[in-house]
Amino acid sequence: MFENLFAERGFSIDRMKALIDVAQAGSISKAVRGDPVRQSQYSRQIKELEEFFGIQLTRKKGKVLTLTTAGEELVKIASEYFSTLEEFKTACKNIPRRFTIGAGDSIHHWIISPILAKIGLEKKPWLFALKNLRNNDVAEMLHTMDIDFGILRKNLITADILKYKTIQRVRYALYVPKVMISKGKEKDYQWCLKNIPCATLAFDSSFSNMLKNACIDDGYELKISLETQSFPFASEMLKSKSYMAILPEMSEKFLPSGLVKIQPPFFKVLERDIVLAWNPRLLAVRPSAKEVIDYFIKNLPA
Repeated sequence: MFENLFAERGFSIDRMKALIDVAQAGSISKAVRGDPVRQSQYSRQIKELEEFFGIQLTRKKGKVLTLTTAGEELVKIASEYFSTLEEFKTACKNIPRRFTIGAGDSIHHWIISPILAKIGLEKKPWLFALKNLRNNDVAEMLHTMDIDFGILRKNLITADILKYKTIQRVRYALYVPKVMISKGKEKDYQWCLKNIPCATLAFDSSFSNMLKNACIDDGYELKISLETQSFPFASEMLKSKSYMAILPEMSEKFLPSGLVKIQPPFFKVLERDIVLAWNPRLLAVRPSAKEVIDYFIKNLPA
């Protein structure tokens, strides 16, 4: 069996691992972290794979090494093969299974962390690695199976490749420390936005661009005093009582007391559904992942 595959030299697990490492890093030098000996080894191993299969697997695009279509297919096949072997090994040795979850910082803080705390208390036989990613990167890494699960905006699930379960509708509000609001202005969002320093996600994000445009459509220009890289950091600034913050409602049970919640009508356009998503190929190579998916679906906030 498989005589043709092993009839000639050039194919090995080490060579396949080298190709995967380089594909994930984007270049041979990054994959080997500047080690000249390993760089020469990886270059030779990838060349030997190309000779073995008789096809080009990588190409240079500027200073970046990219995969050809054949290279992408081979990396996918090899990754699934290694995942299956890892699943078999963990089952044989009865050791915890490791899963990687990709999501934004706010999702990790406010949705995933409470579930992980429950998993820890219940002593489930799972290990987790969390990757802080933008929504577009979550979708891409689910397709390539560089992560096992992801939580992202539903509108980014554009192909039939991924499976998903809708978690909740994310809505946004303005949270203002009571001490910063003048008497009689408790529900006057326009006054608050014009007169109180505001913290929210930085203006290089899709959310902030939507927010800015929504404000313009409502008749005025939004002025942000503090641009943050994550909603959790913006929520931390509320504790100083020096800023109000525009945040998703999922943050509420983690916020301090003494806040006024205001929902401007134009915040409606910011709403979006978020989903738990996975690649169905994951279940083929790692059947134990289904139990984890079912657990998350059962315990995710509605």
